Amino acid sequence: MRNRFQMRVGVMLFAFILAGLAAGGLAQSSCLVDWNNVHQRIDGFGASSAFTEFTWTTAQADMFFSTNNGTGLSQNGTNFSFTGIGLSLLRTQIQPPATTNDIAFANTNEIALMQMAQGRGARVWGTPWTPPNFCKNAQTPDGGNYDGLGGNSTNQLYARELAGYVYNLKNTYGINLYAISIQNEPDISTSYASCVWTQHQFHDFVTNLYPAMVASNVASTLIMLPEDYQWEDGYYFTTMIDTNVAPDVGIIACHNYYGGNAVIPNFGKPLWETEVSTIGGTYDGSIGNALGWAQRIHEFLTVPQVNAWHYWWLISLNPDNEGLTDNNWVPAKRMYVLGQWSRFVRPNYYRINVANGSSHPLVTAFKDSASPTFAIVAVNNTSSSINQTFNFTNFLVAGSVTSWITSATLSLSNLPPVAVNGTSFTYTLPASSVVTFVGQASDGPPTLIPVANQVINAGVTLMVTNFAADPDLSSETLTFNLSNGPANATLTTINATNAMFA
Repeated sequence: MRNRFQMRVGVMLFAFILAGLAAGGLAQSSCLVDWNNVHQRIDGFGASSAFTEFTWTTAQADMFFSTNNGTGLSQNGTNFSFTGIGLSLLRTQIQPPATTNDIAFANTNEIALMQMAQGRGARVWGTPWTPPNFCKNAQTPDGGNYDGLGGNSTNQLYARELAGYVYNLKNTYGINLYAISIQNEPDISTSYASCVWTQHQFHDFVTNLYPAMVASNVASTLIMLPEDYQWEDGYYFTTMIDTNVAPDVGIIACHNYYGGNAVIPNFGKPLWETEVSTIGGTYDGSIGNALGWAQRIHEFLTVPQVNAWHYWWLISLNPDNEGLTDNNWVPAKRMYVLGQWSRFVRPNYYRINVANGSSHPLVTAFKDSASPTFAIVAVNNTSSSINQTFNFTNFLVAGSVTSWITSATLSLSNLPPVAVNGTSFTYTLPASSVVTFVGQASDGPPTLIPVANQVINAGVTLMVTNFAADPDLSSETLTFNLSNGPANATLTTINATNAMFA
């Protein structure tokens, strides 16, 4: 969970700004949003409450997991206003049992937050930072190696304890754990709670954990691995190439410390980024810092095409940049920039393709799988405004789109609606800002494919097949009618897209 994050400003950015200014004082850009070019499903956006032992308030739950506006109370007793960012995932900490007769547990304050987050529509999942001491070669929670192999007693016992944890959350507290990770950062040993595992141990433990969860009637909770320290460290490989074990794994997850954004092999499982932040240094809650994270989110959605993205802490316990807030509980701009996605791009949305004509702004687009709602997120991380045109293909937009912005002066603020002409709209993206547009796609009218001119002799029957195209958002039945036809002419429907004229 430790990393140094550096914002990247390249020479291309400078050249792009100069080109835009030379073209007429305002940088110009356009992109094409394609409804039918569909990429990954979105499972959500989240952060963690691990290690936090204070009492969570309903205002804090609203700020992170709802779309409500409200007033928060800082740790030093001052009030601040907030706009809820609607996180859809909460990562929690699983505490190890003290003895072989106990089960894993969560602290009381974190259980209360789980309940509040779930009540606001978020999915809750859990990660152990260490197994119990009796499962390790070092009798301490900090560091050491896991002792489980094959079906030995260590694996069987620990598997039953984790399955019992899921069962207990469900039946005692009403918390339906969406997923359970096997180990936080199994590739490093630290001075805080940690444990080193091997790839082979992951493989063997899954063969014990899944049957234990079936026996406890909690097999609907997904098994996650490996949550290694670096992105694309390969800790999943041994498990996922075994066709007898891979089906029992529900999610592949990695952290993003020192790991870039490489594409991970597709094993047919959701791919989650589950932890990243910057550690140490001076706290920076500015829009400049936030735009660095906006670029990171954009890259992970479009390069490895993750299904979920998480920051590290909800609330930082240290005076640095590990949380979405400072350690006084007041939001940083990066919280609101994350909200430009999390509030509007909900679970079971799908990312749709954006072909951008230039390197700036960074644009991602998404559509709901159950409605015509869509969202477009545009990141202008340059120091100049950009006059951006958004063009639509395979869908239309009637009326207008709503717009929301985070900038140096605004935090997830609602702006006036933006008029759309059906196939496009243009908007000036302010310098150093993230703007989200939300709208409703609409169906266009069906079109008849033109029929070529034909010459026939008098008295000969003319027969023409009419082909209709209707690239609508949902399947519809077309009805063919003949109006103002010549005497004795008929039009007979053949199927949903064809009709015969005679």
